[in-house]
Amino acid sequence: MKKIILTAGSLVLIFFMSGCVQRQTQPSKKEPAPVSTVSAPSHCRDNLYNKGEEGLDCGWSCPNACQFTEKCGEIDKDETWSGNVSVSCYTTVNDGARLTIEPGTIVKFHHDRDYKTSGRAGLSVNGGDIVARGNKDHMIWFTSDAKDPINGDWMHINIDHSKNSMLDHVIVEFAEIGVSQFDSSVPITNSIIRWINSEGLYAERSTPIIENNTLYNNGYHEIALEQYNTDAVVSRNYFKGGHHGVHFEKSTGVVKNNFFENYRALKTSDPEFTISAGMESAVTIEDNKFQNVGEIIFAIDDNVESTMKNNPIVNGQQPPVFDYDDIRNFELGYIPGDEDDQFPYVYADTDTTRRVTKKIGKDLYFGWSLVYADGALYRFSLGYGEVGKELDLIKLDPETGAVERFGNNDIISPRGLAWDGEFFYVNDGSLKKIFTFKITGGFIEILDSFDIPEAEKGGTAGLTSDGEFLYLVHRYGEKIWKLDKQGQIVGEIPFQTPGGAITYADGYFWVYAGCKKGLCKITKDGELVGEIYPAAKDPWALAWDGTYLWALYRTSETWNDPKIYQMEILDDSLE
Repeated sequence: MKKIILTAGSLVLIFFMSGCVQRQTQPSKKEPAPVSTVSAPSHCRDNLYNKGEEGLDCGWSCPNACQFTEKCGEIDKDETWSGNVSVSCYTTVNDGARLTIEPGTIVKFHHDRDYKTSGRAGLSVNGGDIVARGNKDHMIWFTSDAKDPINGDWMHINIDHSKNSMLDHVIVEFAEIGVSQFDSSVPITNSIIRWINSEGLYAERSTPIIENNTLYNNGYHEIALEQYNTDAVVSRNYFKGGHHGVHFEKSTGVVKNNFFENYRALKTSDPEFTISAGMESAVTIEDNKFQNVGEIIFAIDDNVESTMKNNPIVNGQQPPVFDYDDIRNFELGYIPGDEDDQFPYVYADTDTTRRVTKKIGKDLYFGWSLVYADGALYRFSLGYGEVGKELDLIKLDPETGAVERFGNNDIISPRGLAWDGEFFYVNDGSLKKIFTFKITGGFIEILDSFDIPEAEKGGTAGLTSDGEFLYLVHRYGEKIWKLDKQGQIVGEIPFQTPGGAITYADGYFWVYAGCKKGLCKITKDGELVGEIYPAAKDPWALAWDGTYLWALYRTSETWNDPKIYQMEILDDSLE
C-alpha cells in the first residue's frame, strides 16, 4: 500500500518573522496599577493563575485591573520578564543576550486577524538564549491578548542558533506555530502545547529534547522534525488528540514511552495516522501506547530505517499524570483545520489591489512549487506519487483545471520550480540541490544538478528564471542569488523576501513578503515598485502567465480546497 505523507513547510517560519514592523520602545504601562484585592474572591489573592483571570490575580473575574509591562523590538542585553508582559510587536533576542522569564509570568502577544495589517507579534531568539523555567504551581503562559483568542492569533516562539535555551513548565497556546528551533538543542519539558494553527513543536538541524509534555488540538502535527535533526528525543509525553502526532523528515530520533489517544475520526479528508516518517529518516519507535486511534497508526516510508517494538493498542487505560495540571482559560471548541475553524485562511476575492478570477487544484493539496510554461501550469504533488516513486510532476490546464501526471523518481522536496523556455529547474529543499530536467515518455528525466549556495546551512525555497539566469531566494530571505545554469553565483539582488516564493514577470519579479501588503513587485536591482495583497494565507509559490499572477496558497494544510488562484492585478501602486 502506498503511504501518503503530508508535510509542513520548512520555510514557513522564515516568513512568519517578516510580517511585523519592529520598533524599539521603552517599557510602558498599558493599564492602571491593580487596586486593593482585600475584598476580592480568594482566587484573586492566591498568587496563582486561575481560570477566568486575565493575568495573574487580576482582570475578568477579579475586580482589579491588570498591570502589563509592554515589550517590543530588539533585546541586546540580558533581560528578565515577570508578572504580566504585553508583547506589542515582533521581538527579537539577539546574539549574546539572554531573556529570563520567571515562574508565573503571563506573556500576551498582540493578535491580528486582518490580512491587510498583518500585525501579529511574536518572539524570536536569534543567537541569544531564552530561559523560561516555571514550576508546577506557577506555569509560564505564552498566549494571545485577544478577549476571544483563537488559533493563529500571534506568531510563534522561534529559537535559532541558541546554545542554552530551555522551556520548562510553560503553556503555549493560540499561536501560528508553537515553538520552533533551528540549529539548536532546546529541551522542552513539563509543558502544554495546544490550539496552534499548524505545528505545535517544530525543528530543523537541531537536537530537540521533548519530554513530559501535554500536546493536543494543534492544526497539523503536534511535533514535526524536518530537515536534518539528529538524535531527537520524544519521550514520556501525552498526546491527547489532534490530527497527527509526530512526523520525521530527513531526521533521526527516538519516540519512546509516550501515550497517544484520540487520533481518529477527522472532520477533514486528511488521512489518519499518528506517527509518520519519510525522506530517509532513521527512527526508533518503542514502548508507546495507543488508545482510540485510527486505522493507520504508522505511516513509515520504505526508505526509512525504523526500529519498532512494543507499541500496543490499549483500551480503558488512564493517561500519564504529570506534576502540573492542564489549566485553561478558554475552550477553543474545535481542532484547527476542522471545517468549523474560525481562523481567516481565505481572504476577500476582490480588494482594491487585485481580483481573484479563478481557483483550481482541488484534490492536490498545498505545495511549494508552481511555474507557467508553454500555456500550462506545473507543480509537484504533495503526497507520494501515483506514477513514480516520489512526488509526481503535475501539469494543469489553466482554463479547465484538468490534470496530467508525470512520474518522478528523484526529487523528494520540491521547493521552487522554474522554466527557461527549454528546460525545467527544480530546487530540492531536502537534497539542497537544483536539478535540470525535461519530460520524457511520461516521466521527468534529470539532465544535470548542482549544489545550492551555502548548502551547509540548509535548504532554501523559491526559484525562477528569466530565460538566461536562475534566481534563488536565500534561506533566510536576506537576498536573492543570481545563478548561471551551472550553479555559479553571478550576482545578488538586495531585497529581503523571507517568504520564499518568487516568479519572473516581464522584467520584474513578484516575491512573497518584504513589503507592507505581502506580494511585492521588485526590479532586478531590488527596488520595490509595486505591491498587492495576497488572496489567501501563505502564497508558497508564484507564477506569471504574461497577464495574470498565479499563487499556490497554503490556506489550511488539511483542507482539500482549490489552492491555486489566478489573480488580476488592479492596482499595485505604492502608498
